[in-house]
Amino acid sequence: MPNVDVTVRAHDDGVLYQYALAGQKGGECMEDTYRLKAGVCCFDLSDGGAITCVDEDFFDFTGYSTDYVKENGLTVYSLFDKEYRERTEEMLTDAWKERRSFCIRQPMRARDGRVMFVHVCGVADDISRVRAVFTDCRCHDRLDGAQKKLMREIGEQREKLRMIAENTDDVYYDYDVRHDVMHLTVSITRFRLDYDNCLENFLGSRAAEEFLHPDDAKAYFDEWDKALKAPVRGTMEFRTKAYDDDYCWYSDAYISFADESGEVAEVFGRLSNIQKLKTLTTKADSDSEYIKYLLRSDQLTGLYNRKGFTQEAANLLNRREAGKVYALVYSDINDFSYVNENFGYETGNGMLRDYAESLKHGSTFVMGCRIYSDFFITLCAAATRAELIKSIEDENMRFTASQKTLFPSGDIRISCGMYILPEGEVELNTAIDNANLARRSVKHSSSIICGIYSQRMRMQKLYEQSICNELHAALDNRRIEMFLQPKFHLEKRVIIGAEALARWRNPNGTYKMPFEFIPVLEKVGYIDELDFFIYEEVLRTLEKWKRDGRNLLPVSVNFSQHHITQPKFVESLIETANKYDVDKGFVELEITESCFSGDTQALFSVMDRLRNEGFKVSIDDFGIGYSTLSVLMNAPVDIVKIDKSFIDNIERNKNDRDFVANMCSLIDTANKDIIFEGVETDAQAAILCQSGYTKAQGWLFDKAMPLDDFENKYMYTDGSKNDK
Repeated sequence: MPNVDVTVRAHDDGVLYQYALAGQKGGECMEDTYRLKAGVCCFDLSDGGAITCVDEDFFDFTGYSTDYVKENGLTVYSLFDKEYRERTEEMLTDAWKERRSFCIRQPMRARDGRVMFVHVCGVADDISRVRAVFTDCRCHDRLDGAQKKLMREIGEQREKLRMIAENTDDVYYDYDVRHDVMHLTVSITRFRLDYDNCLENFLGSRAAEEFLHPDDAKAYFDEWDKALKAPVRGTMEFRTKAYDDDYCWYSDAYISFADESGEVAEVFGRLSNIQKLKTLTTKADSDSEYIKYLLRSDQLTGLYNRKGFTQEAANLLNRREAGKVYALVYSDINDFSYVNENFGYETGNGMLRDYAESLKHGSTFVMGCRIYSDFFITLCAAATRAELIKSIEDENMRFTASQKTLFPSGDIRISCGMYILPEGEVELNTAIDNANLARRSVKHSSSIICGIYSQRMRMQKLYEQSICNELHAALDNRRIEMFLQPKFHLEKRVIIGAEALARWRNPNGTYKMPFEFIPVLEKVGYIDELDFFIYEEVLRTLEKWKRDGRNLLPVSVNFSQHHITQPKFVESLIETANKYDVDKGFVELEITESCFSGDTQALFSVMDRLRNEGFKVSIDDFGIGYSTLSVLMNAPVDIVKIDKSFIDNIERNKNDRDFVANMCSLIDTANKDIIFEGVETDAQAAILCQSGYTKAQGWLFDKAMPLDDFENKYMYTDGSKNDK
C-alpha cells in the first residue's frame, strides 16, 4: 500500500494542506496542493479545554465564531458528541504530558447541528494556549485516483487474507453495515448463504440467534450494538451450533471502521474455536477448587484444618443466629498413644475418623476441625448454655464407652474444654486458646468430663507468660539470686553443708517464692536455664571460698526431672564444672524423687556417670509416692533426703516414729546417707538423734538466706571477707 504524507502549513489567507502520495514502484510520486475547508481553534487545557478564540476559516465551515464560543462557554470537548469526549480528553491530556503533537479523526457537530467528519491536529506545548487545525475531511474527494489505487490494493490484501483463512481453522468475516451483508471466508451450510458466501440481512433477521446458546444470545447482540456505535476493537465469547453439531465455544475478535462521515461502515473479525481452551480452563478451575479444598480440609477425617476452620467459623459468627449460645470446644483423646503403639497407626487413624463422625453427629455441632494428631476443635450452638454443656458431655461419654469396648485395657477417654463465645466481635485465635486452657485444666481429671473456661484461667495464663517473658532479663540483671540454707549436725549443732535455692527479686525489693515461678518454668521447659544458673553460682561461690582459704562446705543444687531426658545433660554439667577450680566432691546434685516415675534404667545410668565424675548424688523429697524402697536399694545415690511430711507428727504419734525408724533402717542397709528436711522443733531433733540420725536442715537451725548473709554468718566470721 502507498504511504500518504500529510503536512500542514499556515498562511495568512487560510490553511494550505499538502498531500504527497508515494507509489510503490520506481519511487513514482504524485504531489498536488489543494485548498481545503479548514480553520484554527485555540483552547486552554488548564481551564477544562475552554475555547479562547477561532479564526474566520473555522467560522466559515463550522458556524462557530469567537463571540459565540465565549458567550456560551464552549470547550473543545463540547464540539463532539458525548461518546467521543472522553477519548478526546485522554488524547489531548496525554499529548500535553509528553509535550508532543496530536492527531484526532472523528465526527464533529457543527453549530447548525449537522455532523461532519474532521481531522484535528496540533502541538500541545503550551497548556494555556493550544492551537489546533480542524479540517473537513469531505474535501478529500479530489484524491479519487489515489483512493481507487488504495481500494485495489485493499482488495488484493483481502484475497491474500482469504487464502490464509481457507488454510486455517479460523473463520474470517467482513460485515457491510450499510447493506447488512455478512461476507464469510468459508461456506457454512447451516446459514443460507449465496454463492459468494454472503449472508444478507444478517443483523436485521438476527440470523445467528438460531444457533446461539440461549444464555449467550443477549451478550452477543449487545456486543454487536457496541461495535456499530463507534469505531472500536473488541472480543466476545459465545457458544454456537453454527459450525458444529453440538454447542462449541467460539471467540470473535473484531474491529469496526467508520467512513468519512464518522459512521461505522464495516466490521472485520475472526472467529476461533476455543472449545479445547475452555475445557482446559474449566478443568483448571475445577483443579483450583480442589486444591483450595485440600488446603482447607483434613484429609483423614473430612473436617476442616485449622486454617479452613478459622476462616469459615469467623464468617459464620459474623452472621450468627440471634438467641443462640455459641461455644468453641477443644478436645483430645487421652491415652491415644496406647492405640498407636499397641495396635498400629491404621487403627489409630480409624479411631480419629470415628471421633470425627461422633462430633459431626452431635446435636449441637456446627463445624469442626482436626488441628493435628488427636486434637480437635468444634464450633457448637444451642438454645442455652446448659444444653450445650450436656450435649458435649453426653457425646464424650458415648464415644468413651464405645472405645472401652474395643480397647478394654486402655484408658481411652476425652478431655475437653469449652469457651462460651460472648456476643459481638470475637477474636477466634484467642477464643481457641481459652478453650484449650479449659481443656488443660481438666486433662488429668477423670471425674470432670468438660472443663468450662473462667477468667481465672486467662489470668493464670497471662501470669505464666509474664514469668517466661521476664526470665531471661531477670537472669541477665541478676534479679534471680542464689539463697543458701544451712544443713546442721543435730548433736553438735554445727553447720555441715548448705542447699542452694533460687529466689526472684522483684523491683520493689520483695521476692517471688519458688512455688510462684518454678512450676511455670518446669511446664514450659525454661527450668533448664534456671537450674544451670544456680549450679554455676554454686561453682563460682565454692571457687571463691577456696581462693579465700575458707573451709569448704558441700553445697547441694536441685535439678528438675526435665534434665534427665536431655541427651547432653551430663556433658553440660561436667563441662561447666571444669571451668572452675572446684573439687566436684563438694557439689551435691539433688534429683527429685519424681524422676523415678520414668525410665529408671536411663536415670541410673545418668547417676552412675555423675558419681564416676566425682559428684555426690542425692534423692530429694524421698517418700512422697513416686518410688519404692526396692527401687531405692538399687539406685546409685549417696544421700537420701527424707521429706518433712514424715516427721511432722513424730512428737505426738508413736506409729509415725516407728515408721520413720523402720524406713531409715532399710536405707542404712543400702549404705545411703540420710538427711531430714523440715526440722522445726527441738523435740523433732531430739527424737531423730535418739534414733541415730544426726543430719538435718530446717527452720530450727536457720532459714534460707542471701549469699552475703550466709557468708557473713558462717564463712567469714573473722571479718576477712573480700567481695571482689
